[in-house]
Amino acid sequence: MIETFVFSSESIFLREEDQANVQQLLDYLKSRKQQIGIVFYDQAMMNHVLLEHHLADYLDFSINGEDAEVISPGLVDFLKVELSHRKVTFISNSLEQLAEAEALGFKPIYIAEDCDKETVPCQSFRDFNQLHLGVIESRFEKLM
Repeated sequence: MIETFVFSSESIFLREEDQANVQQLLDYLKSRKQQIGIVFYDQAMMNHVLLEHHLADYLDFSINGEDAEVISPGLVDFLKVELSHRKVTFISNSLEQLAEAEALGFKPIYIAEDCDKETVPCQSFRDFNQLHLGVIESRFEKLM
């Protein structure tokens, strides 16, 4: 079964300085046949992010979220099989959202400039470049 990566919102893609690294990560995930999805809360912002940064071609699915603080029930229903196999990674810049995601069966990843590995209760990365390297490293460890 392939692994699924879910980005918690369109706002995670907004920093201009991250765009090259975002696309490199998404290229890597696509080349490994991973499923990529996003939860979005603002249709206009989502359209802007997808079109301006050419991210639409990378996404296998998107789910409309109603409350940014809560994991969308539609996402949980959509990924029910993958969640039962612990094959879904949820990437967010909200620790509260990641705690809920973990309770629902997602593997949480925190991405934020201020991440402090000693105080964050899950895998954490400062930016998309570090996240990309972390994903490669975890794939390498699985092969060993």
